[in-house]
Amino acid sequence: MHRLLLAAALMATASPAFGQISCKLQNAIYAERDKGYEIRFRVPKSGELMGMTESLFDLVTPDGRKLWGEIASNMGTSRDVGRVYFGCQKPKPGGPHLTEEQIADCQQWEGVVYAMNKGEPGFMPMYDGPAPQRILLSDLGRQIRYSPVVDGPGDEPWDVFDFKRCAK
Repeated sequence: MHRLLLAAALMATASPAFGQISCKLQNAIYAERDKGYEIRFRVPKSGELMGMTESLFDLVTPDGRKLWGEIASNMGTSRDVGRVYFGCQKPKPGGPHLTEEQIADCQQWEGVVYAMNKGEPGFMPMYDGPAPQRILLSDLGRQIRYSPVVDGPGDEPWDVFDFKRCAK
């Protein structure tokens, strides 16, 4: 029995699902369990983190299309909010921002985002902070289900993404 407990403890500390991940969020890649969607965070370029934006990512579909996204905070007084866009150009650093009309046309998802470590929800780290074990993008699947991103119900991602690997 003692050996079983020791083995379980060792596995828990070695596995990203239970132990610490030594990867910055800006290099983290996450995958959802059902369809193969991935979230790939990236290092922001100078001028890309406007307002309260704290991190940038691509949501990659199973067929390789990339939707671009961002996570923003409200100075720690509210929950982190994520947004995913498809069908419009990413604003260039120092370039013009999207108009309200452009945002309405290409925003495919907006929702609360939680970092999940040891099963506990929390705030998302900044782009250069430690990557969480899991990320919960609330209501992502339902909103994507009714968007031009997928062909129909059943092609949408799940709302939970597990740490997959750290990009170099």
